[in-house]
Amino acid sequence: MRPAARRLATLSLSLSLSLGLGACGEPAPPSSPAPLASAPLASASASASTVAIAPAPPEPTPAARFAVARDRALDDLLRDQPQIGRTAGLHAYDGVIGDMTAAGFAARAERLQATSTALAAFDRAALSPDDGLDLDLVRSAVAIARFRLVDLDEPRTKPLAYEEIFSVNAYLDRDYEPIVERAKRLLAHEKAAIAAVPNLRKNLVSPMSKPVVETAAKVYRGYAEYLRGDVVRLLRGVGDAAFQADLAITNEALAKEADRVAEWLAKEEAPKGDASHVLGEARFRRLVAVQEGIDLPLAEFERMGEADLQANKRAYEALARTARATRPKASELLATATELVEASRRFLVDKGLVTLPSDERAHLKETPPYMRWNAAFLDAPGPFEKPSLSTFYYLTMPDPSWPKKEQDEYLMPRGVLLSTTVHEVYPGHFLQGQWIRRAPTRAQKLLDSYSFVEGWAHYGEQLMIEQGFGAGDPQNRLGQLSDALLRDCRFVVAVGVHARGMSLAEAERRFEKDCHQDKATAREQATRATFDPGYFAYTLGKVQILALRDEAKRRLGPRFSLQRFHDALLSHGSPPVPLVRERVLAELDPAR
Repeated sequence: MRPAARRLATLSLSLSLSLGLGACGEPAPPSSPAPLASAPLASASASASTVAIAPAPPEPTPAARFAVARDRALDDLLRDQPQIGRTAGLHAYDGVIGDMTAAGFAARAERLQATSTALAAFDRAALSPDDGLDLDLVRSAVAIARFRLVDLDEPRTKPLAYEEIFSVNAYLDRDYEPIVERAKRLLAHEKAAIAAVPNLRKNLVSPMSKPVVETAAKVYRGYAEYLRGDVVRLLRGVGDAAFQADLAITNEALAKEADRVAEWLAKEEAPKGDASHVLGEARFRRLVAVQEGIDLPLAEFERMGEADLQANKRAYEALARTARATRPKASELLATATELVEASRRFLVDKGLVTLPSDERAHLKETPPYMRWNAAFLDAPGPFEKPSLSTFYYLTMPDPSWPKKEQDEYLMPRGVLLSTTVHEVYPGHFLQGQWIRRAPTRAQKLLDSYSFVEGWAHYGEQLMIEQGFGAGDPQNRLGQLSDALLRDCRFVVAVGVHARGMSLAEAERRFEKDCHQDKATAREQATRATFDPGYFAYTLGKVQILALRDEAKRRLGPRFSLQRFHDALLSHGSPPVPLVRERVLAELDPAR
């Protein structure tokens, strides 16, 4: 899974209703034509018809008007959520926090409505293919942002809407500037963060969803641990004595704020928490429409997930009768995964399945404390970052507070570890991130689709097994099927919890019984439905990519090439598959 920092949460994209020119940073208006010079005295009697009249400036082309609108929309996105810019590698946004006051969120909502109206005036057919895709992407981003900000009311209902306040790892994970400079920016961030913390308590309205609150409490405890641990360790001795003193006071103050938030959530809010995370059928259908750009009857959408689940369940249960799953020890986990990273890379090259844009590598690390709500993550440099900076493939160790049996079961079986490594690194998120750097526009680099990002990585798991990766050991196929079942259960549980009245206990049982997940994973993944209702995107994206691949095969016949198909699919950033379908097919067969 991709880090939460890259998610487009409550975006704020601002535009005026004409050429996309807003008040903040507005370019100077076009200058008026210069006044005509007075005629010489000798020709004062000349006919007025002989005086030259400056021609009116030409009307801006649709492409020019759209360029202004698109750029203003993206600039406002970054201004309102500077963490998106930092994560993308745009370090002009270092050291600042977006406006998290109630008035600030209200202003975002108004701008998003204005943006939506302005973008509706553009005709996609009048734009180039790249501009047309950018228009679709920005429209989609605005729709998602308005849904989360207005329909879901996240600043008042979701404690993790304020995660940016405590998130300082972007300053330390990579050497994009000398450590002294990054430390100064981190300190500026922490001072702005301390000033922003009161908005969290002011804006959130009690009661909130119990599992959402409990998860947020764990995350904020993790931030306090990170601030007192890695931040102190990595910045020890940086700067002069005055800087160190200022940093020590500020960093500890922010850690205490994270502790206070976690304590408030766990002790005061969780006990009175409710099930308000449930969207209901109407809002869930709206989520599917704005996130994925598809509008299906709920029953048809639900059947997609159930059909994939049943097919994978039959295959898994048949193979499980003979294949034996084994697990590496906790002490072996990172080393084993490192070997799998290199093996999967060699396999891609040898089979010619997709172009590898660079020789960069991902580095294995244990998941930091504030991200331990999922088993694995990839944390890669953003598309505007220096390509030489490190990428981290994180694996989560079992929680030592769990019963011993649950800790042992949480360690991935070897086949699941292979599938997870494929998902996160090759040909999954890491490889796709390298392709995103090559996307032709800023919008295609910056705006992503949940279903494309996770669907591509999940598709990669199936692709590698289809092509024979790890074929010598049947537990590798078993692991791929296990991961497919995990994603299938996310799909059906998302529908069940949010639109069918499914309880979290029932969701947990589906993960355990139907999808063959261990108890700890089942509990973790059922809870995830409460704060990540769109996690059906893994299976949906995979199914869409497979359908597009089948269509390309039918059109091209013997001319079809997996490498050409994958390269075409990855060439445009991470749009929802329906938005890029025709573009991919045209590039594969330009004569049609």
